[in-house]
This record gives sequence, structure tokens and C-alpha cells, in this order.
Amino acid sequence: MRIDGLYLNGCATAYPATRVPLSLAVEQGLLHDADESLGDPQVPVHDEDRPAADLAVDALEQTLKETGADPREIDLLLHCGWWHQGWDIWSAAHYVAHRTDALGALPVNLSQGCNAPMAALELATRSMLADPGVRTAAVTASDAMLAPRVDRWNLNYGCVHGDAGTALLVQRGPAAGNSFRILSVASTAAPELEEMNRSGLPPTSGPALRGDGTVDLKAAKKAYLTQYGIQGFTSRSGASLTACVGRALEDAGLTGAEERIRTVTVPRLSRKIFDQVYRPLLGPFFGEHKLRWQGGESAHLGVADVGANIADTHARGELNPGEVTVVVNAGGGYTWSCLVLEAA
Repeated sequence: MRIDGLYLNGCATAYPATRVPLSLAVEQGLLHDADESLGDPQVPVHDEDRPAADLAVDALEQTLKETGADPREIDLLLHCGWWHQGWDIWSAAHYVAHRTDALGALPVNLSQGCNAPMAALELATRSMLADPGVRTAAVTASDAMLAPRVDRWNLNYGCVHGDAGTALLVQRGPAAGNSFRILSVASTAAPELEEMNRSGLPPTSGPALRGDGTVDLKAAKKAYLTQYGIQGFTSRSGASLTACVGRALEDAGLTGAEERIRTVTVPRLSRKIFDQVYRPLLGPFFGEHKLRWQGGESAHLGVADVGANIADTHARGELNPGEVTVVVNAGGGYTWSCLVLEAA
């Protein structure tokens, strides 16, 4: 979808104070299958005495301060969370709006896995393009993979999980300093692959009620790949990823080869996944030298990956006005998305 006249402003990341080096976790025997391609990230670990949604509150407060935006002018607030946000049968989106004084916003929760912020950006931009009365939309995200229900070190293949919150504003004009013009966003999905996260497992009446009470994504994925093999998944995911990237570039009026495209960011997973999946699929579009592997910096941040990648691109000062960054992401379900941003 081509987007005109909308800006992504003030993208910020909030991390908890505690950081655990992955090498220390390995030394303490916390990882069952140590993988050198994970690097040695400083894994952020949230304080279990605070709700996970507070990470989104912290991030949105940073965003509002940096942009100088009035929270009372936020008309739509889309909050993304992959796991438990703090309380049961409760709205984290309304909590974030309440805590940041965005009391005129319509708060909405999105549970779309790690790709939720991309879905939120699509919904926010479509809403603003359709309704000129929506002045500002906020997209927030937070996740905290806390024990005992989640074992961050062994939950999934190709990553360990860190905790973080992110926030950004979609507005009709640029903000000073930290601002990108949104050129396009595109997504593709393969709904039949939802089975990968439940394969071989009966349904339960609530979360983390199987076995020892700890969520285990590896067991479901292993069962799926044992039954169907990996080739079908690899083929479907590769075609879906390249399709959404190609469409986002076309909608932005780009091919990928332009020199003004300076960086391409991807999910914060292992170096092995970066080298075996993202490098061969995205290199032909952009050139491998533009691809950024950031999994070794923070570990995988779940729904916070997208915002953290955008915020870090700005913080590193890699783009001059008019230059472009491409944000590629994916999430279980499965859905793949590509966002094209131009430094304002």
C-alpha cells in the first residue's frame, strides 16, 4: 500500500534495568541447546513486580517527550502484546492510554504475534487515510517473557527472548529530529501455517496448562516438521517474504537497488537464521551490505523488534534526509511484512 502524507515520529524503546549476558546464562546452564550463532547479547529481563504493559507506557512517555506531542490529541492507540501483559481479562491498551493521559484515544489491543506492530501500522495508516478526523495514532508494544510460565532461554528455536517496550506516533506532519515519511507497507500471510505452533498438542482451557506449566513452542514445531517436512514451510515462507518486499518496494516507487536505500533491518534472531534465510532472500533486492543483523545486541524482543529496529536506525544516525530504511518482519501465523521509510 502506497502511503502519502503520513509520518512515523518519535519511535522509542524502553528496556528494563536488568541485563543478563547470554554467555552468563550459558555458563549457568540455563540454555539446554547452546547455539553460538545467537552471539552474546545483553538480554533485557523485566522486573516481575511491574506489569509488562509498563514497558509500553515508558516507551510512549519517551515518544511524547521527544516529539512534544499532546497525548490528548491521540485519537487511536493500538497496543501490541504477544504474552501476558499484567492482569487477566483486562485491556492493556486502555491501561497504556490511561497511564499516558491519552484519554481521548480509542484503545485497541492487537494479538498478532511478533508481527503485531506491522499490522498496527497498516491499520493506523488506513484509518488516517480514510478519516481526516484522526489526528494522531499511537502504536505501542510490550512483552516480558517471565518464568515460570515462559522459559525465555529455551522457548523457541533460533533465539532467546528479551523484554522491551516500544512506541511511535503516526502523524500528518514530521516531528523535529526523529521522523520518517512512510512510503509504503505491505504484508502477506500463509494461514495454513498456524498449525506449526500447535502441531501434535491438544487444546487447553487456558495458557501454560500443559506438562510442567511452561509454554513449549519447540515441541509443536518439531511435531509439525516431523509430519510435513521443512521443504514446504521453507518454500511458502520464502515466497511470502519476497512477495511482500517486492510489493512494498513497487508501491514506494523503488526497486531495492537505489543507493539512497541505506539499511534493511530484519527480526532479531540468530546469525544462522540471518545467514540462511534473510541474507539469500533479501540480498538480491538490496545487496547484502545493506542488511543489518541485530540479534546479537538484545536477543529477540518479540513484538518490540520492529520498533527497536526503527529506533536504533535513527539513533545510529545512518540516514540523511531523503534516504531510506526498509524494515522487514515476520510473525507466527504466519505473516510477513515490509515497511519502507524515508528520513524526514
